[in-house]
Amino acid sequence: MNKTHAQSRLPHYLLLLLGVLCISWSAILVKTAGISGFGSGFYRLLIGTVGIIPIWLIFGKPVYNARGVKVAILCGVLFAIDIALWNTSIMLSKASVSTLLANLAPVWVGLGGLLFLKEKPTKIFWFGTVVALLGVAVIVGFDQLTFSGMNTGNILAILASVFYGAYLLTVRKGRNTLDTFTFTTVSMISSTIVLGFICLFTSTPMWGFSTITWLSLLGLGLIPQLIGWLAINQALGHIHPNVASVSLLSQTVFTALFSVPVLGELLTPVEMGGALIVFAGIFLVNFKKQKKVQGV
Repeated sequence: MNKTHAQSRLPHYLLLLLGVLCISWSAILVKTAGISGFGSGFYRLLIGTVGIIPIWLIFGKPVYNARGVKVAILCGVLFAIDIALWNTSIMLSKASVSTLLANLAPVWVGLGGLLFLKEKPTKIFWFGTVVALLGVAVIVGFDQLTFSGMNTGNILAILASVFYGAYLLTVRKGRNTLDTFTFTTVSMISSTIVLGFICLFTSTPMWGFSTITWLSLLGLGLIPQLIGWLAINQALGHIHPNVASVSLLSQTVFTALFSVPVLGELLTPVEMGGALIVFAGIFLVNFKKQKKVQGV
C-alpha cells in the first residue's frame, strides 16, 4: 500500500517538473521582449487566457462551488500583482537576481502557514529552504544581496515574492474545490483584468512592438503561463505547498541553464556548485515527506 501510494504521487511530481521547466523561461522571455513589465505581464496573461478558454470549454466541469470561484479570483489577483512586480524588477535589475529574490516565497509560505493556517513547518523544511536559498545566492553572487546592492528592482522582486507565497498558500484551497481547468481559467481571467487596469492607469504602451517582442510575448503566454501553470496548478492539488514552493526554487537553476544557448550566458564553476546546493535543499524537503509516507 505504501509503495502504491508513493507511485500514485509520481505523475503529480512529474507535472510539477514540467511546470517548473516551462516557467523557467519567464525571465528570459521578459528580457527578450524588452518592454514594460506591466505590458509583458498583461500579454502573458491575455495570451494564456485565450489559450485556456477552449480547453476549459471542452474539459472543464460544471461549476457549483461559489467559494471555489472566489478563491480562484483572489489567486488571480495575487498572481497578477506578483507578475507585475516581478516583470518590472527584471527590467530594472539582473534577471537572475530578480528570480532569486522572487523565489523567497518558501519563507513566506512557511510563515503564512504558521500564522494563518496553524501549520508548523518541520525543522527539515526550514533547513532545506535555507540550503536551497543559499544555493541560489551562490549562483547570483552574495555581493548582489548586500544592502548596497539592493536597488529598486531588488525591492520589487522581494515584494513579488510575498505575493507569490500568498498565491501558493491560497491556490491549494481553491484547487481542492474546482477542477484544474476551471480554476486555472478563472484565475487567469482575473489576472488579465487586473493587469489590464494596471496598464490602463499607468498609460503603459501596448502596441507598436517589433517582431522579436511579439514572438517573446507569445512565448510568455503559451509556455510559462498556459502550459507551465496549468501543470503546476494540477500538481498543487496533490502536493503540499511547502514542498512545492521549495521545488519551484529550481526555476532559477533551469533559467541559468536555458540562458546559455539563448542569451549566451555561460555557467561558471561557482554557479554550477550553487545549482547542486539548490537541488540538495529540494531533496531534503522532498525526502522527508517521502520518508513519512513510507512510514505510514
